[in-house]
Amino acid sequence: MDKRTKKNTKYTYDPSLIKALVEKHGYTPSYIRKCLNANSNSITGDAIKADYKELEKKLKDMLLIFNNK
Repeated sequence: MDKRTKKNTKYTYDPSLIKALVEKHGYTPSYIRKCLNANSNSITGDAIKADYKELEKKLKDMLLIFNNK
């Protein structure tokens, strides 16, 4: 009787985008994730959220263009 384990996909972020934000802002990956989870209420956290959304949108657009070729 095995219990199935489910991966928590509710707060899954793209690791490549996290890495890009770490390089841009100079914070740790855990702090970046905390900002994205809204655990950190600060101006920096808001900037990180905005940058993540912008990067995510650009990545989706690029994938859409690539898949349409």
